[in-house]
Amino acid sequence: PKPIEKEEAGSSPKDLPKKSIFEALEPEEAVAEIESATGKWSVGPSLAPVYFNSFGDGSPISSNFLNNSKSGTLNMSYGLQVSYQLSKKLSLRSGIHRVDYGYNTNDVGFTSSPTARPSSLIRTISYSENSKNLVVHSTIDGGQPLQQPAAADVSAPSAAREGQMLQEFGYLEIPVEMQYNLLDRKWGINLIGGLSSLFLVENSVSLQSGEAVTEIGEATNMNSLNFSTNFGLGFYYRLNSSFEVNLQPMFKYQLNTFTETSGSFRPYSIGVYSGLNFRF
Repeated sequence: PKPIEKEEAGSSPKDLPKKSIFEALEPEEAVAEIESATGKWSVGPSLAPVYFNSFGDGSPISSNFLNNSKSGTLNMSYGLQVSYQLSKKLSLRSGIHRVDYGYNTNDVGFTSSPTARPSSLIRTISYSENSKNLVVHSTIDGGQPLQQPAAADVSAPSAAREGQMLQEFGYLEIPVEMQYNLLDRKWGINLIGGLSSLFLVENSVSLQSGEAVTEIGEATNMNSLNFSTNFGLGFYYRLNSSFEVNLQPMFKYQLNTFTETSGSFRPYSIGVYSGLNFRF
């Protein structure tokens, strides 16, 4: 019988040397290192509904309205967010946003008086030229406007009205925040903390009665620059190596929005920020 020829050494897959688990992981680690080296920057738009309100029962306008009910309003923030990855767990982020806030004082009465005295005007409001004849007061506990000789001479059939005082203020916000990764996979969770600088760009005070809104001027007790402390969580989902969508509920405590307030007035805002980030 013909002798069986032996196969050459190494010709069978079974005879090939096997890689250890560490050798198998090396290419993946190398790819991860390359992605980490080339994907430290992230930039993208950010949009959020923001709610502004205050702890305490004070008034940002006048002690005359301490007992009035107040209500915060829901507005929008939009802008651009930029971040840089300092390490596997830690990132530094900033950007620029336009944010609008609003705050209402309810149970307000107002009437028109052609000879309104300066003492009848609210000290923390700079009245427009067309609104200097408005006398504003609280209607809580039967409150009445400050009396003056011609205050009852208004000839309009319904001179006195009731409604609410609307305060609206807008800022350019520049945050500086640190982001710590709790979970960094396709789905991720971050802790966020830092500060924001807010530059005042809009400031108005209006009176609303029914559907009618009359702008009376600007608040004079607002700082042109103020700050907030920011805390929040970030959730993201990676679509691929370059793009990720995120959702970030944030709490921001305002530090010095007003130069002076009446009573206990400590403003804050809550926002849910979302966007699409591009990593490069």
